[in-house]
Amino acid sequence: MKKYILILATLALAAVSCDKNESPVFDDADAFVAFDKGAVSVSEIAGTVKIPVTLVSLAGVETTISYEAVDGTAKAGTNYTLADGAATLTFTKEAPSQTITVNILDPDVVYDGDGNRTGGKYTGDLKFTIKFKSTGDVDAGRESSCVITIEDVDHPLSNILGSWTFNALNSSFAATSWANELAKDETDDHKVWFYNLVGLNSGWAGWDISYYGNVSDDLKTITIPLGQESEYKHSGTTPVVLCSVDHAKQNIYDSGNIYATIVYDAAGNVTGLTFDLDQTDAGADAGICAYIPGSGIPGGGWVYGPMTATKD
Repeated sequence: MKKYILILATLALAAVSCDKNESPVFDDADAFVAFDKGAVSVSEIAGTVKIPVTLVSLAGVETTISYEAVDGTAKAGTNYTLADGAATLTFTKEAPSQTITVNILDPDVVYDGDGNRTGGKYTGDLKFTIKFKSTGDVDAGRESSCVITIEDVDHPLSNILGSWTFNALNSSFAATSWANELAKDETDDHKVWFYNLVGLNSGWAGWDISYYGNVSDDLKTITIPLGQESEYKHSGTTPVVLCSVDHAKQNIYDSGNIYATIVYDAAGNVTGLTFDLDQTDAGADAGICAYIPGSGIPGGGWVYGPMTATKD
C-alpha cells in the first residue's frame, strides 16, 4: 500500500497552435473512392446497416466499383447478408455518394407468444469486413475497407451499460452531479468500465482516464479496485491513479476497493448504484480521487460520499 501526502496543484493546459492544412490540389487523374468510415458498429437487432461510400473527383468522374464481404467472427448467411447480390455501386457526377446496405441477422433470437423479442443467445460482438474488390476507373482511397461490428444486445451486463448521472459531494462538500458512461469490456463479460468515475471537469473528461469494476455473478455488486492506473499518461510519463482520500483531505491511498450496490426496480430493471466509500484505508467519510503522484489532483477530480448514480 502506498500512502501519499496530498499536494494540491493547479494544472494548466498549454494551448497548442498549428498551421491549418491546405486543401490538396489534384486533378481527376487522382480521383478515388473510399468508405466514409473505416469502422461501423450496429446492434444485432437493427435489421440493416448502411455503409456510405464516396467518390472524390473534381469534374465528377463516372465509374462502377465492386465490393465483397469477408467473414470474421460474423459469418455470411448466418449473421449478415449483402442486400445487393450484385455487390456493385455506380457513381456519377450527380451521385458521387452511394450506400452499401447490409442485412443484419439475429439467428438465436427468442420471441414470446405475442411475437415480441425476449432475448437471445449471448455470443459476444461479432465482426466482418467489407472491402473493395474493384474500383473501376479510379483509385482506392485511404479507407478501402470497413470493419462492421455487430453488437450483441444480450450481454449479461446490458442493464448496467449506458449513460448514467452520478451524484456526490465535491471537495468543498457541496452537492454535485456529472455525466458518466458505463461501457463493457471487450474480453470479460463481467467487467464494466467507468468513463468518468470521479467527476473530472471538462478539461479532463475527454482523456482516457477510465477505471474498471468487476460485477458479481449475481449482478448485485460492483467491486472497483483502487490503485488502477489510467491509460492516459500525464506529461507523457505519469498515469493517473484511482485512490481514496480521507475526509480531512490530507492523505490518499492506493489500496483497497470501492463497492457499489446495484439497485433494481420491481420489474428487474437497473435504476441506480449506491457506492460505499468508507471501506478503504482512508476511513470513514472518505472520498475518491484521480491522483497524479507528485503533481496533485486535477480540478474536479475528487468526490466524497454519499455517492449514488441514476440510470439515464
